[in-house]
Amino acid sequence: MIPTKGDKIVTETKQRWQLISSHTARRSGATNLYNTKRLSTGDIMSITGHSSEKSFMRYIRNTKEDIANNIAGDIYFKK
Repeated sequence: MIPTKGDKIVTETKQRWQLISSHTARRSGATNLYNTKRLSTGDIMSITGHSSEKSFMRYIRNTKEDIANNIAGDIYFKK
Protein backbone atom coordinates (compact mmCIF):
# COMPACT_ATOMS: atom_id res chain seq x y z
CA MET A 1 0.00 0.00 0.00
CA ILE A 2 1.44 3.36 -1.03
CA PRO A 3 1.09 6.05 1.68
CA THR A 4 -0.96 9.02 0.51
CA LYS A 5 -2.20 12.28 1.95
CA GLY A 6 -5.31 13.28 0.08
CA ASP A 7 -4.47 12.50 -3.52
CA LYS A 8 -0.69 12.96 -3.21
CA ILE A 9 1.85 10.21 -2.61
CA VAL A 10 3.86 10.78 0.56
CA THR A 11 7.56 9.89 0.46
CA GLU A 12 9.36 9.38 3.74
CA THR A 13 13.12 8.99 4.10
CA LYS A 14 14.38 6.80 6.92
CA GLN A 15 17.78 5.75 8.16
CA ARG A 16 18.70 2.14 7.39
CA TRP A 17 18.66 1.20 11.08
CA GLN A 18 15.04 2.35 11.34
CA LEU A 19 13.97 -0.31 8.82
CA ILE A 20 15.34 -3.25 10.82
CA SER A 21 13.07 -5.01 13.31
CA SER A 22 13.94 -7.30 16.19
CA HIS A 23 12.78 -10.19 13.99
CA THR A 24 15.39 -9.27 11.37
CA ALA A 25 18.05 -9.43 14.08
CA ARG A 26 16.69 -12.78 15.31
CA ARG A 27 16.77 -14.28 11.81
CA SER A 28 20.27 -12.89 11.11
CA GLY A 29 21.52 -14.22 14.43
CA ALA A 30 20.18 -17.70 13.69
CA THR A 31 21.71 -17.67 10.21
CA ASN A 32 25.08 -16.44 11.48
CA LEU A 33 25.16 -19.05 14.25
CA TYR A 34 24.35 -21.77 11.74
CA ASN A 35 27.09 -20.63 9.35
CA THR A 36 29.77 -20.56 12.07
CA LYS A 37 29.08 -24.25 12.85
CA ARG A 38 29.82 -23.50 16.51
CA LEU A 39 26.42 -24.83 17.59
CA SER A 40 24.45 -27.75 16.27
CA THR A 41 21.27 -27.17 14.30
CA GLY A 42 19.31 -28.61 17.22
CA ASP A 43 20.88 -26.15 19.65
CA ILE A 44 20.05 -23.18 17.43
CA MET A 45 16.52 -24.52 16.95
CA SER A 46 16.09 -24.59 20.72
CA ILE A 47 17.01 -20.90 20.81
CA THR A 48 14.69 -19.93 17.95
CA GLY A 49 11.85 -22.22 19.01
CA HIS A 50 11.64 -24.22 15.78
CA SER A 51 10.33 -27.75 16.17
CA SER A 52 11.37 -29.13 12.78
CA GLU A 53 14.62 -28.87 10.88
CA LYS A 54 12.68 -28.29 7.66
CA SER A 55 11.04 -25.11 8.99
CA PHE A 56 14.33 -23.97 10.52
CA MET A 57 16.20 -24.32 7.22
CA ARG A 58 13.54 -22.26 5.44
CA TYR A 59 13.78 -19.69 8.23
CA ILE A 60 17.52 -19.06 7.99
CA ARG A 61 17.40 -18.69 4.20
CA ASN A 62 20.93 -19.73 3.33
CA THR A 63 21.75 -18.74 -0.24
CA LYS A 64 23.37 -21.12 -2.72
CA GLU A 65 26.57 -19.10 -2.28
CA ASP A 66 26.44 -19.62 1.52
CA ILE A 67 26.01 -23.36 1.03
CA ALA A 68 28.90 -23.49 -1.48
CA ASN A 69 31.16 -21.60 0.92
CA ASN A 70 30.27 -23.97 3.77
CA ILE A 71 31.02 -27.00 1.62
CA ALA A 72 34.26 -25.55 0.23
CA GLY A 73 35.52 -24.82 3.74
CA ASP A 74 35.10 -28.43 4.87
CA ILE A 75 38.31 -30.33 5.66
CA TYR A 76 37.29 -33.04 3.16
CA PHE A 77 37.93 -30.66 0.26
CA LYS A 78 41.28 -29.34 1.54
CA LYS A 79 44.57 -30.73 0.23
